[in-house]
Amino acid sequence: MAETGHSVRAADVLADVLAQVREKVDRREALGEAQVAVLEAAVNIVRAGQTGFEAMPAERSELVREALGAVRAATVATGVALTYAHQSARVPA
Repeated sequence: MAETGHSVRAADVLADVLAQVREKVDRREALGEAQVAVLEAAVNIVRAGQTGFEAMPAERSELVREALGAVRAATVATGVALTYAHQSARVPA
């Protein structure tokens, strides 16, 4: 990906959104944790795609590794949230 300044701005915007979500979302809830994890993954993926990391493969690999971990966490948290939603839908109010 060619560096145009766009990916730097995108990473900054995503990081700002992540900070706001971390302040407002309840991470004790699975869906809240999934939201945070997805944004963490997005920030790391965008940063890993920025130029300059070609000369720093270890740093790029670490960002990609962290993004993968965040995606895994988001998948698990989303699965838990879905299971809870299905269980809640079955219980009569």
